[in-house]
Amino acid sequence: MKEKEKIIRENRFFKVLLIVVVAFSFISTSCDDVDENSDETFTLSGTVTKSGINDGVKAYMKLVSKGGGMTAEALYSTDATFSGGTATYTGTNIEEGEYILYAFIDMNGNAAGTESSAPDAGDYVTLTDVNMNSDKTLDAPENVWIVYQP
Repeated sequence: MKEKEKIIRENRFFKVLLIVVVAFSFISTSCDDVDENSDETFTLSGTVTKSGINDGVKAYMKLVSKGGGMTAEALYSTDATFSGGTATYTGTNIEEGEYILYAFIDMNGNAAGTESSAPDAGDYVTLTDVNMNSDKTLDAPENVWIVYQP
């Protein structure tokens, strides 16, 4: 009788083990099928604030590869128009990664309005590191702007 009980216990153990293995295999397969960042892109938005800026003046923002300078090729760019001392910008379809955001307020209105737009003397400028791993809001308040002097 003891031998029969031993066989029954072993069979129960193997049945439970089989159920656990099958369940784990299903969970692992389900997780492997999901690549959360495969084609995901993000949005960077915010408000630019600077007192004394006339309505209609444009601010330009561009993201360059981390380590890139102000003249580096823009990977993403956008602009915003001031009204009442603020301008709201939105950049879309930004891939995950580390970037530097360069921004300037075009005080004399002579920027080309393209990805290669650059500040000249008298424009306000700022920069900051940005790690795009989710949608971000990045404001540029009054105190981050300095006058560009080439």
